[in-house]
Order: sequence, then C-alpha cells, then structure tokens
Amino acid sequence: METPPVQTMTNGSLSDIQMYLHLEALRRFNEDARNVKRQVAEQARLWLDAKCEYQREYARLANLTKCIAMRVALDAKRQPDVEKGNQALKDVAYMRAKISSDQRPSAIDTKMVEQCHQQLESSHKSRQKLSQQQRNFAESHEALRALRIAVDTLENGLEIATVQAMDQLVEQLLPRPEPARRD
Repeated sequence: METPPVQTMTNGSLSDIQMYLHLEALRRFNEDARNVKRQVAEQARLWLDAKCEYQREYARLANLTKCIAMRVALDAKRQPDVEKGNQALKDVAYMRAKISSDQRPSAIDTKMVEQCHQQLESSHKSRQKLSQQQRNFAESHEALRALRIAVDTLENGLEIATVQAMDQLVEQLLPRPEPARRD
C-alpha cells in the first residue's frame, strides 16, 4: 500500500505567503493614505468655501457701515424736514395701533388654515427626527438667509437715501439762478 504524498512547506512557499501578506498590507496602507488625503482635501475645500463666504459677508457689512457713516455725515449737513418727521410719526403711530389691536383679519379662509395644519402635521414630522447638529445647521442657515435679506434691503435703502441726500446737498450748494431783470 502506498502512502499519500505529504505536502511539506518549503522555505520558498513560506516566503511567498509572507510576500503576499506584505503586499496586501502595503495595498491597504496606500488605500488608507489615499482616503485620508481625499478627506483632508475635502475638508480644506469646505474650509476655503466657508472662509470665502465669511469674507464676502464681511465686505458687505463693511460697505453697509460705510453707507451708514456717509448717510449720517450727509444728514448732519442738511436741515431736518419737520413736516416729513411729523408725518412719519403719524404713520408709525397708526401702524403701532394696527399691530397692537386684537382684531384679526377677516380675509383668512378657515379651509386653507385647516389644510395648512394638515400638511404641517403630515409632511413635517421628519424634521423632528433630525439630529441636534442638523437642526442647528438648518437654523443657522435660515438665520443667515434672513440676515442676507435684511442686509440687502438695508443696503438698497441706504444707497437710495444717500444718493437723494447727496443730490439735495448739491442743490443747496449750487448758486440759485437769479431772476432775469426787466429794465
């Protein structure tokens, strides 16, 4: 009877296995290094985007501050218009009375209000499941958007008012034409 051949490990096959294990470890190391580099590059890009957005917003606010300072300087040079001030006070008092009254507008349709409540109850439940960080991000994003809108509105109003004040100041500084003499 013949004995089955016994496979013996030779130094060559052991070194081949060690070489394969070493190559696999190298491949994993290189893959991990590429992954880390990719993540670092992504975070650097996000940081640069945030920095650019911050600089853009800072420049807008600096421009707004400049417009306000210019407006204050122009307002200091001209005389106040008492009639416009009184009218503005009357308008503010009227708006304050309207806002503080307990009367509700009658133009709201109750069916529309009910539909809105149903939509809010059915569609927006997933927002409660967001993590705290996601909610904070959403709130910050909404606040930033509202701030941008407010700054845009303020910039537009200040630019218009500044141009009007400068035009009025120029009119005051220009010599008035003398009426033609009839001799």
